[in-house]
Order: sequence, then C-alpha cells, then structure tokens
Amino acid sequence: MVALVIGMLILTIAIAAVGPALGMIGRREREQELMFRGKQYARAIGLFQRRFGRYPNTLKELYENNPRTIRKLWKDPMCDCGDWYLLILNSPDANPLQGSTGPVPPPGGGARPTPTPTPPPAGSFGTPQAAGPIVGVRSKVHKEALTAWRGQTWYDQWRFIVGDADREGMGFDPNSLRRPPGVPPAPSPGR
Repeated sequence: MVALVIGMLILTIAIAAVGPALGMIGRREREQELMFRGKQYARAIGLFQRRFGRYPNTLKELYENNPRTIRKLWKDPMCDCGDWYLLILNSPDANPLQGSTGPVPPPGGGARPTPTPTPPPAGSFGTPQAAGPIVGVRSKVHKEALTAWRGQTWYDQWRFIVGDADREGMGFDPNSLRRPPGVPPAPSPGR
C-alpha cells in the first residue's frame, strides 16, 4: 500500500512538471496555425481581386463564388471561432506599413478597381457587422503571444493583408498569374 501511494505521488509530480510544457506546445501550434490560416485568407483575397476585379465584401464570397479562391472558411485557432476581425480597404488598421496612413496599395500596383460596397448585414442580435471591400483579416483575441511575428507580440496585432504573404517569400508569386506584355491570352476551352 505504501509503494502504491509513493508511486502515485511520483506520477503526480511528473504530470505537474510536464503539464505546462504540453500546454505551451499546444499554444505554439495554435500560433503557427493562426499564421497559416491568416496567410491563406490574405492570398485568397488577392486571388479574388485578380479574378473578379474587386475585393470581396465578405469572407463567404471567397468560398461561395465559382471558381473558389479558398478551400474552406477557416476558424480563428486562438478562440476556435469563425469570427475574424475584417480589415476593410482604406481603414487605418488595414495599412500594411506600421504608422503610415495612406491607402492600401492594390496587389501588383496599378489602378485600383472600384469596389462594390454592400450594406452591412445585420448580426445575430441586430447589431451591424462590418462589411465592405476586405483586404485582410486579424484575430480578435487580445492575448500576448509566445513568439513575436513581424515585431508584434499580441495576436490581435498580427494582420494578414493582401500582398503580405507575397512579400514574405511564401512561394506564391502574383506575377506568375499575369501574361507578359505582347502575349495574347490563351483561348478558353469551348470557344
């Protein structure tokens, strides 16, 4: 009986020592997932803009329009909720340069297409939700991160904006979707 009590005490001490480390591993994985999902949204918004000539007004447009520009609507891994903070075109929060107040540059430069604003949809409790030309997303969770990303240490400061993933060298080149000057477009199937 004494040996059983001593064994349980040792097991309890081992769990107490390893528990916080396992929690940190899980949180670090959620941070990595937040970066992945945020970059996926930024890329999908850029692709939507190139395909349709405007920025999406809701995240659902990325998934519901054919052809889709995102595989699925991702949840925010920090709160396990689908409620992302939307970064609206020309809002101060959507500016990719810290401390700058100018408009968001269009992907690839050039003239910006005229966005098609829609009235904001009503939320579940009758409060208006932000809608408009979306250029990025960020988490709504205000919690200090374990790691800094782009000099920011709070999750709600990590902004994922159109063109950010391209500047980071994440393997996606928006110029690869454009034709060189003087090259005619390829004929569409069925024409």
